[in-house]
Amino acid sequence: MKQVRPAALVSAVALTVTAAALPAAASEPVPGEVTEYTGTIEGADYRAVVPDDWNGTLVLFAHGYFPPQFEQLGFEISDQLANNPRTEEWLTGQGYALAGSMFGGDGFGYTLPDAVDHQENVLDWFADEIGEPDTTLANGQSFGGAIATLHADQDPRVDGVLGTSAGFDPVGGWDAALDVQYAAMTLLFDDLVDENGNPVEIVDPADPEASQTALVNAAYAALGDPEANARMALAGSLVQVPAWFDFASPRPDDPAEAAHALSEWVVNAYLNGHGPADRAHVAETFGGNPSTNVGVDYHELFRRSVERGTVKAAYEAAGLGKDQLRADLDALQAGTRYDADPAARARMAAHTSPGDLDVPILTVHTTGDGGAPAADVRSYADHVRAECGDIRNLWAARGGHPTVTAAEEIVAVQALEHRVRTGVWPPLNPRATGRAAAALPPETHVVATWDENFDTIFVDAEAEFTRYVPPRAPRATY
Repeated sequence: MKQVRPAALVSAVALTVTAAALPAAASEPVPGEVTEYTGTIEGADYRAVVPDDWNGTLVLFAHGYFPPQFEQLGFEISDQLANNPRTEEWLTGQGYALAGSMFGGDGFGYTLPDAVDHQENVLDWFADEIGEPDTTLANGQSFGGAIATLHADQDPRVDGVLGTSAGFDPVGGWDAALDVQYAAMTLLFDDLVDENGNPVEIVDPADPEASQTALVNAAYAALGDPEANARMALAGSLVQVPAWFDFASPRPDDPAEAAHALSEWVVNAYLNGHGPADRAHVAETFGGNPSTNVGVDYHELFRRSVERGTVKAAYEAAGLGKDQLRADLDALQAGTRYDADPAARARMAAHTSPGDLDVPILTVHTTGDGGAPAADVRSYADHVRAECGDIRNLWAARGGHPTVTAAEEIVAVQALEHRVRTGVWPPLNPRATGRAAAALPPETHVVATWDENFDTIFVDAEAEFTRYVPPRAPRATY
């Protein structure tokens, strides 16, 4: 199987607990200006770093979603305690402590049902072995945002939530992924079979791994074909996936390049990342398929898409034209739909954070994120405000996921801490946040990503705070 592009790897949540007492002490610390602790609590590894001059603030990190099939590719989940390792280095240098669980199952798969318990265990350990924090900030990366908000809802020790490239709506997110997969399968891969001659299925496949391999291979082979790219762009546009995949390049203007960027998201994040193997894992976790597209009006989804111009231009550039676009939408509207298992859907929904949190929430997100589209953040923020919650959003003009720079993440941490300690938000306009980022050292102005061997690398990128109002997510469950 072809490996997924590194920028599209992370996107969601956390799992499993065994009965065991909390350890009496952490592993032997390494002496120095910053002491590192590692250990295992109830089957989940944890890590903490505490500077000698700890300032009383603890940043509790929840990592994002790693589909279980990525473990078979040789990917290893880092034990970093921030979205960007340079953030961890800078914060500890300024007196902050950081900690977090890696969650059960080595951190792979849908770990959310037990993730809050694991984070609470880390907080218990920290209070017993290090001391009670004056301030505890939960920093959720990607679908770790769902963990952080649910944790804040259940644990009064959490004083504020930071969502870094975060997603907050598990049910809506997997529904949206189903829309993308359904569209790609209907328009491009309807007759695809696996190596055993069985039809490739997204939901309830007879052989998840075989379906995954056949679909991913076919999808990567189609990348670059103008007609296939136009149709995959249509699939992604239905859920507000942006036509901006490469964080190191400007958003493409050329119709063919824009369609290719949208297609990269579809192939990497939605067919590879959340394809048949991952869906089978999620169904096993919840005892059935939790996602549905029954009753969805795909003409309406396309009409509301901010990328409909991109798709129309791609269809014209590929020689398909508007009549074929209309015919393809008709095919989606007429296709056989997938229904959810009600009990499985209810179990997934039970782990969704309510909007009426008593603590402030700050998100920092790129405008070109297709792994956790900005539309999801808009819908969650609207939900929180409707429940009279306190939420603010920072936007960085960049593609990719989760490609927030260390400088942008640091600015967000300090802004949230200021709100928690003073009760007042600092100025969050692009000029003020840009000035704060510019004052940080050059080594923080980087995006952390992976090379082809899954080793962490850093790419220079200046902070790009901007004003932005994203569309609403068409399939949000709030």
